[in-house]
Amino acid sequence: MNFDFSNMSFENFISELSSYFSINVILVRLILALGVLLIGLLLRHIFVKFILRFLLFLTKKTKTNLDELLIEALEKPARTLLLGLIIYVSLTITQTSIVIQKFLNFSLRLFVLIIIFWFLYRASDVLVSFIEHVFHKTEKKVNPAVINLLGKTLKVLIITFEVFSIIALFGYDISGIVAGLGLGGLAISLAAKDAAANFLGSITIMIDKTFNIGDWIAISDTEGIVEEIGFRSTKIRTFANSVTIIPNSIMSNEPITNWSRMGRRRVSYNMYIPVNTPAEKVKILLSKISDVINNSDDVNHEAYKVVNMNGFEEGNMRIVIRYFTKTTAFVTYTQVNEKIYLEILQIFNELNIPISAPLKRIYVENKQVVQEQVKEIEPDKNNS
Repeated sequence: MNFDFSNMSFENFISELSSYFSINVILVRLILALGVLLIGLLLRHIFVKFILRFLLFLTKKTKTNLDELLIEALEKPARTLLLGLIIYVSLTITQTSIVIQKFLNFSLRLFVLIIIFWFLYRASDVLVSFIEHVFHKTEKKVNPAVINLLGKTLKVLIITFEVFSIIALFGYDISGIVAGLGLGGLAISLAAKDAAANFLGSITIMIDKTFNIGDWIAISDTEGIVEEIGFRSTKIRTFANSVTIIPNSIMSNEPITNWSRMGRRRVSYNMYIPVNTPAEKVKILLSKISDVINNSDDVNHEAYKVVNMNGFEEGNMRIVIRYFTKTTAFVTYTQVNEKIYLEILQIFNELNIPISAPLKRIYVENKQVVQEQVKEIEPDKNNS
C-alpha cells in the first residue's frame, strides 16, 4: 500500500486506511485518536522526566537560583499545556462536525491563554525575588512589606489583564467595559472608601517603615508578632497564639510600640532589707551585687547600671537595681534575669541578710465602752 502524503488531505488519509483495512471510518478515527493520546502521554512523560530535569540540572550550576525558580514556575503550566494539546489533537481526529471543530479551536485558544497567564502569575514571584536580589547586591535595605506588596500588585495586574484578555477573546468590546467602569467609578469609590483608606494605610506603613514582618509590636490592647502586612489589614500573632487582624487605616493612625526596635531591654526593681542591718554588711551586699551585674556577659555594659541604697521605706532600707540586657527577646530576657536573680539570692544567704518587704502598720484605737446597768424595779409582791 502506497500513500502519497504530498497531495493527500487528512480526510483522504482516513478514507484510504478505512478501505485498506476494511473497517469503519469512525473506528479508524478512534484508533488513531487513541494512538495519538498514548504517544502524546509518553512524550509528555519523557519531557517531564528528562528534559525538565536536565534543565534543572543546568540551572543548579549557575551562581543564582533565579533561573532554577523560573524553571520550577514553568514546570506545572508546561505539563498542563502538553496534556491539553494531546487531548485537543485526539478529539480533533475523532470529529467531522465543523461546529464541534470550531468549538475545539476556540477552547484551545482559551486554554493556551489561561496557561500563559498562569505561568506569568507563577513567574511574578521570580521577578520579585530578582528585584530583592538586586537590592541586596547593592547593599540597600528593602522593607519586606514592600516586597510583599510588590508581589501582590503584580499578581493583581496579571489577573486583571487575564480577565480582559478572556473578555476580548469572547468578542466583547473592552473599551466599552472600561468606559462603563469609569462611569461607575464614583459609586465604587464611595462603596470602597474603607478599602481605599486601608490601602493608603498600608502604603504609609511601608513608607514610614513603622514595623516589618516578624517585629514584636503593641497597639491598643493587642501585642504580638507581625505575620503579614496586606493591602487591607495587618495580621498579628499574639502571645496566646491567636491571630488578630487589624485594618491598616487603624495601624497607620494609632500609636504603635515596636519592641523589636529596642537595642537593649531595661531591668528595674527594688529590694528591701531590715533597717537594723549593719552598715558594713550593706556595703558588702551592694558591692557583691554590682560584681554580679558587671561580670555578666548578658548585661549591656554600654548602658548605665545602678546598684545603690536609695532611702528608707516602712521600716526597711530600699536598694535600687537598674541595668540593661543585651537581648530583647522575651524568653532569653527572662532567662538572663533568672540567672542574675539566683546569684543575688545566694549573696543574701551568704551574708545572712533577710529580704524583707515594706510593712504597713495599722493602728487601732481602743475605745472604752461604758455600759450603764439599768436596775429593773420589780413590783412589790405585797402590793400585787
